[in-house]
Amino acid sequence: MEIKFIYFMLILSFLIYWCINEKTGLQLGIVVLISAWVVSVYAHLEIDFPFNLNWIIFAVIFCVYLLLRNKIETLLSMGGFRAYVIASAVVSFLLILYRPNYEFVIPGGFLLGLGAGYCLNKRFIGFKSADVMQRKGAAKYLALLARFLLGVIILVLIEYRIVKIIEVVAERQNIMLYCFLCYGVIGLWVSVAAPWLFIKLRLAGIVFEENWMIKKNDK
Repeated sequence: MEIKFIYFMLILSFLIYWCINEKTGLQLGIVVLISAWVVSVYAHLEIDFPFNLNWIIFAVIFCVYLLLRNKIETLLSMGGFRAYVIASAVVSFLLILYRPNYEFVIPGGFLLGLGAGYCLNKRFIGFKSADVMQRKGAAKYLALLARFLLGVIILVLIEYRIVKIIEVVAERQNIMLYCFLCYGVIGLWVSVAAPWLFIKLRLAGIVFEENWMIKKNDK
């Protein structure tokens, strides 16, 4: 999958996560990462197609997800917080089982960070993208713009440092582990660290959903 397409769709998912609806942003991000993984599998199998698969694979996976979304969410909600975290870890590790190289490790780490961070946010941070602390009109959109710009700028700085770290450890045997963990950090920034910063800067309020609140049997 072309890197420009991946970046565009991921940035779109971050915009949605931070400024419109965090669940929809998470879902789009997961679909993009899994689509990139599927295209990488086709590339390793050396299967040639006379047309660009990017949008086709993305559309197919997105449609499949839409069909299964309600069933998946029902199952996960029955298991609570732990079920969401475990599901994120399972899907992430399934992505890297096929072949532990960059094309599969990076999406796997990123997905784990996104999923785990989303759960941590819902459980402990309480960021709600729609909450702009009663701002209206221009003030509301300036706050949303500030979220997006701040989130992307820090994201770029984090990725720059990660690329430098990977260059330093490129010759080590556990380079794939470094890649997995580093891109997991990016996922955590998007899904939980950036929302925490938005709240601290009063760019967002705190809203805890009842089904994510800590229960006695979760302790």
